[in-house]
Amino acid sequence: MSRIPLAIVGNGGAAAEAVLALRAHGYTGGIHLFADNEHAPYNPMLGTYLVSGRIPAGRVFPFGDRTFYEANRVTAHLGNAVTALDATRQVLATADGASYQYERCLVASGSRPSVPSVPGLGEALAPRRPRFGDGLQGPKTHARRRVFTLRSLDDALSLKEAVDELRSRPGSPARSAVLGASFAGVKVATVLHDLGMRVSLIESESHILPTCAHVDCARLMEAHLLADGYELHLGAVLAAVEIAGAAATGRNARSGMVRLHLGALPSEDIDLMVVCTGTRPALEFLLPGQVDVDEGILVDEQMRSNIPTLYAAGDAAQGKNLVSGRREIIGLWSSARYQGRTAGRCLAGMASGHPGAVPHNITHVGRMLFATVGRMDKYDRLTVRRERDSLQVRAWRDERLVGVNLLNCCRSAGVIKQAMMRAATGAATDTEATWTSFNE
Repeated sequence: MSRIPLAIVGNGGAAAEAVLALRAHGYTGGIHLFADNEHAPYNPMLGTYLVSGRIPAGRVFPFGDRTFYEANRVTAHLGNAVTALDATRQVLATADGASYQYERCLVASGSRPSVPSVPGLGEALAPRRPRFGDGLQGPKTHARRRVFTLRSLDDALSLKEAVDELRSRPGSPARSAVLGASFAGVKVATVLHDLGMRVSLIESESHILPTCAHVDCARLMEAHLLADGYELHLGAVLAAVEIAGAAATGRNARSGMVRLHLGALPSEDIDLMVVCTGTRPALEFLLPGQVDVDEGILVDEQMRSNIPTLYAAGDAAQGKNLVSGRREIIGLWSSARYQGRTAGRCLAGMASGHPGAVPHNITHVGRMLFATVGRMDKYDRLTVRRERDSLQVRAWRDERLVGVNLLNCCRSAGVIKQAMMRAATGAATDTEATWTSFNE
């Protein structure tokens, strides 16, 4: 068994920021990083930009290429996933059969797509294999994959390949569907629509962006999408997925078509589907009963778990939500980087802490720009301000601003987020002054 001073499980923003913080604050020991992929730290928020062609593949690595590891004296075990982590014995095992005894460990393993249990969906998401003809003539047709998630770099590259191939076909525009009207879902739908595809957006809840948009905002965005030619299936449940056979040939063949069964609604045939139904922390390697886990690993302000030698950051960790006061996963690239930076400083022996974060996000919904800050699910009262095509909805609890929706008026989103953080951390004690510019 190899002995190592510090192990990092993961290869995203939290892991990279931890490495930089460790070296910047005087840590000179060995760092061993383990990942199930073979590329430099990747920003999954850039996947849609890669699919749309707005950025080249090289731009999705915010910390540079794989020279990042050499420059920061990291022993990178790329393509070698951690398969088991015994936090009590401080031992991890990897896919190549090796075991490592570590002194301290940071789990920054990120998250994986959460896929609903729908008949045919798992098979549709599996990579497609070439279909061979008789004898030794080689593949006659290729059963291309037509159903995707969008989390990893491989996801983005595979989706881009399929989109580019469909757009190159002559004839009517390809039909696409997005399952889940989450932030990721509406962003993917917008990208596919802007690339000339016909888009159906399927959501089991009664309005789009159900976890963060007030219904007033959602209805305006839905009307806008319908006017722009999107199809919306709200309150619709996907019952089954079928992939058509690949027997057809020729440039106009419809092989690989996806048939969606939507409960009581008529079935729908599409060329491509993207599943955006949320994510879950990638923690399947943890031995049960050792680390305190809710959805993710529960951590304090220093990113420590209940086991002093084990830290966690990013989508694998539940830090403090400054609005709710609870430890929650805040699936933001910025939050992952802050948490990773904090973990790195603490592992280097610095007295540091990350008080928590305020959930926030901003995206285009068609041609409208929507931002949300805080939480819109628990409030005492609402204030609404409409001006032409813009809308502001503010949620208040105990006379404190806890959530804001901004539609086509998003310039103040950053200011509102900072004000919420200052109030929640005690940096601003005069809440009346803090909220004065946001009151009705």
